[in-house]
Amino acid sequence: MLAKDLLDILACPLCKTPVRMEGEKLVCQNADCGCRYGIQDDIPDMLLEEAERLCPGCGAQREWLPEQDLLRCPKCGKSFQCKREALAENKK
Repeated sequence: MLAKDLLDILACPLCKTPVRMEGEKLVCQNADCGCRYGIQDDIPDMLLEEAERLCPGCGAQREWLPEQDLLRCPKCGKSFQCKREALAENKK
């Protein structure tokens, strides 16, 4: 179990949305992103390459295209693109 103070500062590395505990996983609270990160020996594994990137439309594992900050579902075609410029603007 992760300490609450650690959980309070963790965010999804893709979209920067806070995460919450769901069983033994950390889950991004952004429904369009929805990445799920594992925890090993009380240490969060926040690597997108190792995350469950389930499609909110069909539940298939989405492809991660880092050069485009894009998650794309090979089954239904639904995609989610994180706009890093928009995130930077929101923090100003």
